[in-house]
Amino acid sequence: MENQKNKRGRGRPIKYLTQAEKKEAVKKQKTKYMLNKEWYCDVCNTGRNYTLAGKWCHLNTKKHIKNANAND
Repeated sequence: MENQKNKRGRGRPIKYLTQAEKKEAVKKQKTKYMLNKEWYCDVCNTGRNYTLAGKWCHLNTKKHIKNANAND
């Protein structure tokens, strides 16, 4: 009797996350997405693909602002 193993249930084990853990998991997913997603600036036509995280840095550059105003 003591030599028998307890059977585990089938499927994924149930894991209950707290609100803080859920928030942290969503933040990690968003960071991973932002670092891997590519973006191309049609205004500047630099021929360079930026990461989505670097998009915001590019949009604030003088070069982009000058090109955006020239196209208006």
